Amino acid sequence: MTRLKKIEVGQLSVGMYFSGFDGAWIDTPFWRTSFLVRKASEIARARAAGYTYCWIDTDQGIDLVSAEADRLPETEEPEAAGGTSSRSELDDALRLYENAKQTTQQMFKQARLGKTLDVENCKSLVEEIATSVARDSNALLSIIRLKRVDEYTYLHSIAVCTLMVALARTLGMDDIACKEAGLAGYLHDVGKAFIPLEILNKPDRLSEQEYKIIQRHPALGYDYLKGFSGVPDYVLDVCLHHHEKIDGSGYPSRHQGNQISVYSRMAAVCDVYDAVTSERPYKSGWDPAESLSRMASWQGHFDRPIFLAFVKALGIYPIGSIVKLQSGRTALVIRQNHVDLTKPVVKAFVTTPSIEVVESEIIDLSAPGQTDAIAERSGQDWLKSNGLVIDSLKAMMEASDLPMRISG
Repeated sequence: MTRLKKIEVGQLSVGMYFSGFDGAWIDTPFWRTSFLVRKASEIARARAAGYTYCWIDTDQGIDLVSAEADRLPETEEPEAAGGTSSRSELDDALRLYENAKQTTQQMFKQARLGKTLDVENCKSLVEEIATSVARDSNALLSIIRLKRVDEYTYLHSIAVCTLMVALARTLGMDDIACKEAGLAGYLHDVGKAFIPLEILNKPDRLSEQEYKIIQRHPALGYDYLKGFSGVPDYVLDVCLHHHEKIDGSGYPSRHQGNQISVYSRMAAVCDVYDAVTSERPYKSGWDPAESLSRMASWQGHFDRPIFLAFVKALGIYPIGSIVKLQSGRTALVIRQNHVDLTKPVVKAFVTTPSIEVVESEIIDLSAPGQTDAIAERSGQDWLKSNGLVIDSLKAMMEASDLPMRISG
């Protein structure tokens, strides 16, 4: 069991298990999000990062020492570099995310107990998410990647809500439609509250019988939601049909083409993307860029114009993608450039063989005079053998004219 404790960064000691700063992860000096502190140099880098608090896991390392270490001096808030989200925007998005996590956890608990859904509370949360995405989509899109395996079921709802809002904006939908799409995404998987936890959290692949039980969650969610007068019809539709496929091979109704509503076609893309990029009990999450490439190759699965809009919303190299630059450095994608999807803002690292970061730099690959560029996804031979998928994605996106009208 994980036991996290919040401490001052100045109290960090060798032997503690560092589990992240109390702030946005893309600005940290460390390549790994959590690790056992073994060197004084790691403590020095933590103190120099500009955070006041961090988290330690007392089950995997020592607890807070009695002798309090020197406190971290006050630092001024850094300016946004390379076009990245400002620290205040990231902090706001992180606070929203933490609030959404608690709200969603409570929602699933209430559903399991068969209690009334607080529809207005759900709408209020979605409105906050939609406002955050409208203000700076990069901030919340980066933070929704902060999932632990045991939190997947309810954090997936927050992620799909955020992705639905971002996709709706890319499709040119108005503010009302963006919030509708977000609410539908937020409640799309509520039926999983009625699936046994031993199946949801099973560390191995599901048996055929267990998979059939999982496939009941759209109908279970629909039956639960339709009992409340404040739940809109479009939410019910997405809850029931987000696993339908354009070619009619999905479930539960085997709908195809325009039989599937626009919001359900959007949810199908957002749901799958978050699922395949997340760590699960039985598999590791795929790299975000690799995920888009694989999804692009699935014939008959997604509505093509909607999928292309999704790529445009996230970028060919979505936030969180690990890439190799032509300079030889490894980099993390931290912000999109919607003018040229191949030139995002990245945080480039120089590391030792033991993956210790010795130097990092934020680079806007689209900046005038910038000669570095993405060469490939880091450590992925898959891209080399499937480069045509990336090339075709780029060509399709250049040819697409968004916002677009979607049939149905």
